[in-house]
Amino acid sequence: MNYSAKVMEHFHNPRNCGRIADYHGIGKIGDSECGDFIEVTIQVSEDNQIVEKIRYLIKGCPAAIATSSITAEIAEGMTIELALKLSDQDIVQALDGLPENKIHCSLLAVRGLQLAIQDAILKRLFKKAGIVGSDSEFEKLKAEGKLNQYLGACNESMEHECDGSCDTFEPQ
Repeated sequence: MNYSAKVMEHFHNPRNCGRIADYHGIGKIGDSECGDFIEVTIQVSEDNQIVEKIRYLIKGCPAAIATSSITAEIAEGMTIELALKLSDQDIVQALDGLPENKIHCSLLAVRGLQLAIQDAILKRLFKKAGIVGSDSEFEKLKAEGKLNQYLGACNESMEHECDGSCDTFEPQ
């Protein structure tokens, strides 16, 4: 495989590796059992405007490791809006290119970052709305799969058994 010098540098010396214990948001994507997988943890500024700290754990090929490293390096200190706008192409360009069959590896880091930002913002909104009182309550709600009931999404059928008392409207 022919990788750029920048890819090899980030592969051999990855930046911002690890996990933030007191993270504000977490994003996980991939298949941890048999394929590439990333877990991204972030801390966000008090005003929800800046990605203050980003760390990741990655299982993958040199391209996946390098794209995770440079994504973390680029995103740390960015505004949330700019971090959300990062694209796979931005990451590929920052590494001076990737072999065509490895470009999909850049998806992991960018998607993991987006999921971590989403998680951090949602957690803060749930706390502000009084739905949860702490980070641990939010994590429990998330682990139980109960976030959707507050977001208007539903994994179960929205149908109910009608007892005949429902009002119906018939167009004339």
